[in-house]
Amino acid sequence: MVDTQSPKPPSDGRNYQLIFWSGSLATIGGQLVNPNLVLPFLYLALGAPTFFAGMLLPFVTGSRLIAEIFVSPFINKVTRAKLAVYVPNIMTAVILSVVALLATDLPKVLIVLLFLTTATVMGLCQGIASLGTSQIYGISIPDTKRNRMVFAQATVSGILAILVVWLTRDLLASDQPMQRHIVVLWCGVFAMFAAGISFAGVRLLEDEAAPAPAPKKKPHPLAELATGFKTGMAYPWYRKFLTARLIFVSVELAMPFYTIHAATFHVGTKHSLSYFVIAASLGMVIGSILWGWLSGRISVKPVMWLGCLISALSAVMALIFTYLGYAQDVWLYALIILLLSLGGNGVIYGRYLYIIDMTSEKERPYLVALGDVSAGLVGMVFAAILGAVAHLHDPVTPIIVLAALNLLAMLYAFRLPSTKS
Repeated sequence: MVDTQSPKPPSDGRNYQLIFWSGSLATIGGQLVNPNLVLPFLYLALGAPTFFAGMLLPFVTGSRLIAEIFVSPFINKVTRAKLAVYVPNIMTAVILSVVALLATDLPKVLIVLLFLTTATVMGLCQGIASLGTSQIYGISIPDTKRNRMVFAQATVSGILAILVVWLTRDLLASDQPMQRHIVVLWCGVFAMFAAGISFAGVRLLEDEAAPAPAPKKKPHPLAELATGFKTGMAYPWYRKFLTARLIFVSVELAMPFYTIHAATFHVGTKHSLSYFVIAASLGMVIGSILWGWLSGRISVKPVMWLGCLISALSAVMALIFTYLGYAQDVWLYALIILLLSLGGNGVIYGRYLYIIDMTSEKERPYLVALGDVSAGLVGMVFAAILGAVAHLHDPVTPIIVLAALNLLAMLYAFRLPSTKS
């Protein structure tokens, strides 16, 4: 007898669970190999030049942007989208394994090259995986489940990241600062590898018999940016938003400079990186709940300006603790990291929802692309300047600059026009 039952849609049963847990594992891995915090901290633990510690995150964001612009035309089938999710996760695990195995035996020049290469590869992998994930979630997860799934993944992965770091913090002990903290990196490697393997098992339905309509020709990236500029500059609200978006860089790219500052006190402190990762993960968990509730009950604007205010508060606390001698307490500095993670999460979440609320489906890709490219370029210059200051002068001055810019960002966010919804 022939089985006439139709197969389960990809969002049901085993497939749904694989998509959920592979996404959660990737988020856990992202926390444990965070280019905002973990990579620069390990880099500084090797005694490498401070200047490049501040450049790791811009290298990640810049290469991610390049991947999103140039790879997006090729993610037009679910089979390719599936490859675009699990292969980058495995590649991220591989490049980070190289760092964990080789970094301690390299001269300073090669350490710099290794970490910049790692940041570039991570950014490319993040950009490709983001494109694949968006495609798969859009096809395989119903609208009614999608938002709940993303929210649940952020919360579950944040809690699990805290548990993993706490339970593994005593696995390695060494006189070398790098070896005291490398267990965090290895946990991230295993999480990214597991995320890739999990997603490789996902079964996706693609009707090869019915050919899809010919895709519209995608404009050249430069033409896309030109269209975004022409379109965006015609709207007063977007001109204000783009200015705020550029100043938001002082919040979104702030963490590496706190890491540089924290490393001056805690690069040799036992478990310090573990505690900082726990604090950053807790900030993400609190933020996913707080900002989701606030944007749903009130509006998106408070999410942005409150995020900037909290980030400014973390900078003020870092300065006060430094001058009073309390910054040497690893738990107090972990509180600073928690607040910065909470504030940064709010700014990223808020400006993402703001641009969705204020734009039409047709104009949105162009305006998002213009904002991302502009912020990426400003971020590179911003990180280079503050990195040079931290290297040549002291790590406290960048925190003072960040406090002032965070307050300015708060004022710009507060003055943005209200959203349509």
